[in-house]
Amino acid sequence: MTEESAVKSFDIEPLESTHTEVGLLGAALVDGTREWLEELGEVPDDAVSWQPLPGFHSIGAVMLHIIDVESYWIEQVACGRQVSAEETQELMSDEVDQYRGVWPAPPRKPWSYYLGLHTRIRERTLRLLRELTEPERFIQFAEHSVSVRWILHHVVTHEAYHAGQAVLLKAMWERTAGRAFDKLD
Repeated sequence: MTEESAVKSFDIEPLESTHTEVGLLGAALVDGTREWLEELGEVPDDAVSWQPLPGFHSIGAVMLHIIDVESYWIEQVACGRQVSAEETQELMSDEVDQYRGVWPAPPRKPWSYYLGLHTRIRERTLRLLRELTEPERFIQFAEHSVSVRWILHHVVTHEAYHAGQAVLLKAMWERTAGRAFDKLD
């Protein structure tokens, strides 16, 4: 084995059928998701809705928020389509207020439920990215003007930020609440 072949190489290429800039940011989103889901691993059902303090973050609520933000920014802001009332309710969009620290308990459902929601919205996002052919286009949003490029950057960094919280919450659950289950063996 040569020294060169012992080195792992990593790269991302723009998603197919997308504008190069949009495709590169989309690929960063996909690869970042792969990375944090791998780090998070399997999430026991009890850990999904566990909150270290009442009204605090939970893995399930954080995941719903990640999905909600992706849906909102890509579908509604970038593509100009209204997110359905059913989806808004399913993702607890109106209940979570991250700026005020309001994190209601998420539905007590298995981790596979949350992964299914994430997959559904991600597949839609990847389809919608093909429509975004002008990454430099600015969109009026509230009192701001944001480019399509910035929206994609925001979705990537937002997910990374909150995914780190999910990984930390799982570690906290394993060291506190989850420990009681270890004693049953």
